[in-house]
Amino acid sequence: MKAWEIGPRGGVGSLRMVDRADPVAGPGELLVRVTAAGLNYRDLMILRGHYGSDLPETRIPLTDGVGVVEALGEGVEGFAPGDRVVAANFVDWDPETGFGFHIFGRDIGVTMDGWLAEKIVLPAKAMVKLPDAVSDTTAATLAVVAGTVWHAMIAFGNAGSADLTGKLVLAQGTGGVAVFALQLAKALGAEFAITSSSDDKLARAREMGADYTVNYRERPDWGAALTEATGGRGADIVVDTLGFGAFEQTLAATAPEGRIGTLGALSGSPQDKADFAQGPILGKNITIKGITSGHRGMFEAALAAMAEHGVETLVDADFAFEDAPAAYRHLEAGAHMGKVMVRV
Repeated sequence: MKAWEIGPRGGVGSLRMVDRADPVAGPGELLVRVTAAGLNYRDLMILRGHYGSDLPETRIPLTDGVGVVEALGEGVEGFAPGDRVVAANFVDWDPETGFGFHIFGRDIGVTMDGWLAEKIVLPAKAMVKLPDAVSDTTAATLAVVAGTVWHAMIAFGNAGSADLTGKLVLAQGTGGVAVFALQLAKALGAEFAITSSSDDKLARAREMGADYTVNYRERPDWGAALTEATGGRGADIVVDTLGFGAFEQTLAATAPEGRIGTLGALSGSPQDKADFAQGPILGKNITIKGITSGHRGMFEAALAAMAEHGVETLVDADFAFEDAPAAYRHLEAGAHMGKVMVRV
């Protein structure tokens, strides 16, 4: 089979296509023929050497993907050849036993081989059969954003309830996480606020149902701009993709008793030191939680909600398998809205 490897991690130019022997499903595993795969910002960070340590040059990247089962390993039940499947990226994050540092030991596309290959072998316990109503295009770009957004917006942000009626949700930027949060939140009954530096992207967001939009270049105090637009209310739930570099504004945009699920660092680095005042957190009684993706149960819940409400992810561009480096460069350019995918 053909596959892409991350190489010496010097940027997108480090990617290299190789020929490998077809993998074989072992006990408890599925052999999957890959249909398509999706990119996340962390995939760029991996190639730059900024995400994951001591990764071999032979690592096959990409955490998101969809495929068709070709063979079952010994002891596997509940799947059959021909099933369309996706996988939760942390294969050892069991919903019953909970979170622990052990989950990072097997993170698809990081600490184990990912989807940017013609075939992949994965543990059956991480696999999820796709509902018929969810297309391959949507599924290919879904694992990280679906688990992450469900965790931040529903499991934490709305205390487990998928009814967002009466809630105002905020997400920053127009990348894959923010746009998916917009789509899912509107399907579940929420009002939605989104920020961007592009008026064109904000116009598209309004077409997709966004109730409040703020251009943060025109209003660097975008937190105040949102509270003004909402009559002083602010956001009940924040899917925070910016991180501590912009946290002062995020706090300003959050309503009293609001919940912030912080999951990204587009405003700087995850290692940035907090430079915001504690006062707004105390004064508004805000709850903050770090969000590390989501477990398989969260992913399954998101898939079920998407199937029920007909949610299809926004794919900005798709590329042929041999053009995978171009897909990375398109993501790197930052002009996209939604997701970037590779057809295998």
